[in-house]
Amino acid sequence: MPAHIQQQDSETESARATFSASDSFLRSAPSAPSTRAEPHSPPPLPPRVVHTSLSRTISGTSDLLFYAALMLLPVDGTVAGVPLPYWTPLSPWLFLVYALTSMRHLRIVARRYLSFTLFPLLLVLVSFYGWSSIGFHGLAVAKSIGSVVLAMACLASLEIALRVKRLAWKPMVSVLVAAYWFVFLVGVVQWAGSGLWLGAELHVEGIQQFFGRLMYRNYTWERPQFLFSEPSYIGMHLYGVLLPVYWLTKDRRIAALIPVFAAGSILMGAGTRIIIDTMVAGLLWLVASLNFKRRCETIGAVAGIGAVTVAGIAAVFLDPRLNKIAADGLLRGDASMSARIFHMLAPAWAWKHDVWHAIFGWGAGNISAAVKTGYKGARRWYDAHGGLVNNEIKGLAHPPVDTFTMSGYASLITEFGVLMAVLLAMLVIAGLTVHHAWDRRTLCWLVLVAYLYIQFEAYAFYALPLLVWGVCTRGTDTKSSKLGLDDLASDADPWQTLRNPLVDKGAPRR
Repeated sequence: MPAHIQQQDSETESARATFSASDSFLRSAPSAPSTRAEPHSPPPLPPRVVHTSLSRTISGTSDLLFYAALMLLPVDGTVAGVPLPYWTPLSPWLFLVYALTSMRHLRIVARRYLSFTLFPLLLVLVSFYGWSSIGFHGLAVAKSIGSVVLAMACLASLEIALRVKRLAWKPMVSVLVAAYWFVFLVGVVQWAGSGLWLGAELHVEGIQQFFGRLMYRNYTWERPQFLFSEPSYIGMHLYGVLLPVYWLTKDRRIAALIPVFAAGSILMGAGTRIIIDTMVAGLLWLVASLNFKRRCETIGAVAGIGAVTVAGIAAVFLDPRLNKIAADGLLRGDASMSARIFHMLAPAWAWKHDVWHAIFGWGAGNISAAVKTGYKGARRWYDAHGGLVNNEIKGLAHPPVDTFTMSGYASLITEFGVLMAVLLAMLVIAGLTVHHAWDRRTLCWLVLVAYLYIQFEAYAFYALPLLVWGVCTRGTDTKSSKLGLDDLASDADPWQTLRNPLVDKGAPRR
């Protein structure tokens, strides 16, 4: 072997020995604290990048409040809830606590939804006209304005959980679906305990007594109520909450839940309104979902509309209450329907005789004053047209302070005037326009929510905040089909993003 090669090998062996000795010394020596990362260690992850399923589900203990609100969403008629106009919910209060515990994020919500954030303040300001001219009832005012604040809390909670904290949506849907399946099974138990399915009053005393103590207003002795304030609220939950969530997520679990819940409610005789709500929602779903540019889907749409029409006609003949309403009219066919109409008619009669209050409202908490003012005129018209009179209608001659109208439109106009009602409609329409959301699906969603509030008056219910959130998260950037929930903050299209929840850009897909 040449001499120069032997010299190189000896130098290499010497260098290896030196390195090994120094490495052993460094390993045995105590390591000094260092703020610098090891050369070969991966860089620390940014705090907003999430890789584990648990941390994507919750980012802190406060998020458990949001999941608790979702879990209790269909529980709004028990004695455990806080009484608001004609319902006793729990979830709005949990949404409020969740928003308050996420105080540092409220600035983002207020900036993005500035017009809706200022709307409750405008309602208070316009109420001073009614309070100064009619009166001020503290508890009724607290329920009215508080319900509006609770609706804003629901909107803020959606924004914080899905857009700011970027929590995964699938666990939320899992909780929501499980909650509604549980409530549906409760309705089955109520139906079985009533004994009406046997065609006789063979009810189970223990079941009826339990739900008689549990429900704030008990209807379980005659039909399933589930855990809602009354059976007529079924459509609000199915088509005001679950159907829009399905449109947002396309989750098949909701697609299975809605028809089973609706069909089961109808077959168990839960009420007449669920039949009408299902026909209206079914028609709007067909219009929203089908592509009329394809011949086969157009034929399917026509067939579906025909099926809905036939089902509606069949319901009129088969359902006793609908049959009687069709035969005797809305005012005489059903006592519940007659009472609902008169609850709306009495304050509406006062509108045309007091123009200034109709414009600016009677003030928050003063629905009873408007009902008392319009009662005599509304009663004369009602009696002249053969309306069915019951004790509930007679009692409105001297209404309690916290009386209700059973219509979101009648309550809003009576308390805050036509001006605020028009302003709210303009805010929603402006949101549709600014965020380029005038597509067929969103339009059907808007029509559906507008229909549902005709016979529903709770300001704090979730249908309108969910619509506002869905509209205001619409954007024009639909180029990428791999957007994550993080991209919702940059006006990305939620119909795409909610179906493709990923971690932050650059993070591996799990």
